Amino acid sequence: MEIFISVISQIGVLFSFIMIGFILCRTNLISEESSKIFSKLENMIFMPAVVINTFWSNCTVKNISEKWIFIIYSSALLAFCIAVGFIVSKFLGKTPYLKKIYRYSVSVSNFGFVGTAMVSGIYGGDSIELFDYLVFTLPLNMFTYSVGIAWLIPNNERGLSLKSFVNPIFISLFIGGILGLLSVPQIPIVSDVIKNAASCMSPIAMILTGFVIGGYNLRSLFRQWQTYAVAAIRLIALPSLFAVVLRMMNTPQEIVIAALCAHAMPLGLNTVIIPSAYGENPEAGASMALVSQLTAIFTIPVLFLIFANV
Repeated sequence: MEIFISVISQIGVLFSFIMIGFILCRTNLISEESSKIFSKLENMIFMPAVVINTFWSNCTVKNISEKWIFIIYSSALLAFCIAVGFIVSKFLGKTPYLKKIYRYSVSVSNFGFVGTAMVSGIYGGDSIELFDYLVFTLPLNMFTYSVGIAWLIPNNERGLSLKSFVNPIFISLFIGGILGLLSVPQIPIVSDVIKNAASCMSPIAMILTGFVIGGYNLRSLFRQWQTYAVAAIRLIALPSLFAVVLRMMNTPQEIVIAALCAHAMPLGLNTVIIPSAYGENPEAGASMALVSQLTAIFTIPVLFLIFANV
């Protein structure tokens, strides 16, 4: 019950920051360009700081040798989500590009910003549970920052390349992993800077979410039926199915928890940010972000209560 209460509290904190971002946008207290600044801070500083801090503390030879199974389970669940995404998107999108938007949204949730914030808030910023979760999300990161981003780029003819994997999050994975595996002692000033930067990740990510949503007509965002179909699949059907199957297989509880945190999260902002950057209408992505964030307030605590033995 203690973890369940922590989940409820963390949802309340995250949603409060979303409301702050929404109010900032609607009252024009900060410029529209602020979302770009928030996004860059998240991707280039705060999220990498979370990864480095966690891997530096927990990425030991002993831990890695014990956690390889997390990657196997994660890869299998991701493959299933992608298959479902290909099937479902054929019935949701009216254009080839919209089909890719919905395919991506069914394939992955916001396991990065929201998922990491959730685990960090429940268990602590340098806990072994957060390390387990980051190991579990390695395949998800590889997919998102390669195939996933390629899907979201309009008229993309280049496909995949090695450059798709060169981004701050993957670089931080290598840095944190090397520091942890070599048992490099943490220098007080350096580690304090990293930990303080990591603590900024969750609030800024949620403020960014609220700010982006605030830039759209809410009525139009609630009118898209495809959004509710994707939200039901992403927030309820897939995580529930995974939890049931994993528990029937007597899978270790920490893997069940990692799967819930990775696959029960609301939909992310890539379907807003990437189309916007290329001049496409991001309304479908904004609709899914808004509806899924509101729905997740109820679905996440319920799923944890049912499947996480809390």
